[in-house]
Amino acid sequence: MAFWGTEVKPGKPFTHIFDGLKGRLHISVATLGTGTATKKSILQCNVGNKSPVYLCSLFPEKAESLQINVEFEESEEVIFSVIGPRSVHLSGYYLGGHRHHNLDDNSESYGEDIADSETQRSVNSEEDKYDDSFIDDDDPEVYPSSPVSDSGDSDSGYLEEDK
Repeated sequence: MAFWGTEVKPGKPFTHIFDGLKGRLHISVATLGTGTATKKSILQCNVGNKSPVYLCSLFPEKAESLQINVEFEESEEVIFSVIGPRSVHLSGYYLGGHRHHNLDDNSESYGEDIADSETQRSVNSEEDKYDDSFIDDDDPEVYPSSPVSDSGDSDSGYLEEDK
């Protein structure tokens, strides 16, 4: 890993270009630059020709530093810019170039956007046998309330009939 940092000033975008030797860029923290302006500053990024994405909003004296933990390994330029009066300092590190060796295939690093996917649900697939190992995101079970003591002694921890 190698440290990385930059300052993105309002009206002066910063362009990151992927370097296979340095590897994937992990940005850990965004910190508001010094100044007297009291309005928020928004950090946004554009990847290639895609729409901009807001990474964070920083507010003087309220939220001046924020962990963002995002990684970039795009073959297209990543442009960071600030909307607002104060600069934003970004810090993070390069993960090294040994993790991903096939960057010349013009595919995205982590697959395709869900909206662009045209996959169909498989029936009796090999993956069905692993269903029990996934997180259960059903509604949580609701348990009845704990009985409350009538004695008014909240420190006792016993019910009246247990005494």
